[in-house]
Amino acid sequence: MPVSINQIQSAFDLLFRSFFERSFVKSLGLKTKTERQLLPLIRVGLLCYFKKEVIPEVEVATSWTKSKKSRIDFKIEKTAVEFAVRNPGRSKANVSARSNQSEIKKLLKWKEGKSVLVLFDFSREPLPSNGFAEFRIHPSLGKGNHSKNAFTLLYFHIESLKPLEVSCHRKEIRRTSKA
Repeated sequence: MPVSINQIQSAFDLLFRSFFERSFVKSLGLKTKTERQLLPLIRVGLLCYFKKEVIPEVEVATSWTKSKKSRIDFKIEKTAVEFAVRNPGRSKANVSARSNQSEIKKLLKWKEGKSVLVLFDFSREPLPSNGFAEFRIHPSLGKGNHSKNAFTLLYFHIESLKPLEVSCHRKEIRRTSKA
């Protein structure tokens, strides 16, 4: 049975919550790490969770880059997963549609299966609900007639630290045209 979006959401929910478990993270300071620093830990977590093939940095064809190639963060079976993080005190731009345009483009062009954009927001100020509407305005993929696939947005943020309450806003981003 193929990996479902619900399973991917559960895996990332577990990872996000784990970053707040003092007995687990001790002095690692995971909430202040960059995306690049967190990706190896995320990979290990996904490998343990799925016990299946999780491939990091899968090359994909992109018509809008000089090299005509780019990489997605993870491929879980046939599902492409892109990941971004916002640290405490950082701008909301880190998890905005504009800052993640290259990730969105790769997900829109993914043809092997489903695609997911996972956003971890460790700040105390979550994106406003109108911030998700920007993800529906798809960036240009360059000249030509490009088919655009839908993708799922999973936005994890903190509701409360004591007791720990985490929310995941899940949005299905459907095909739309450029604004």
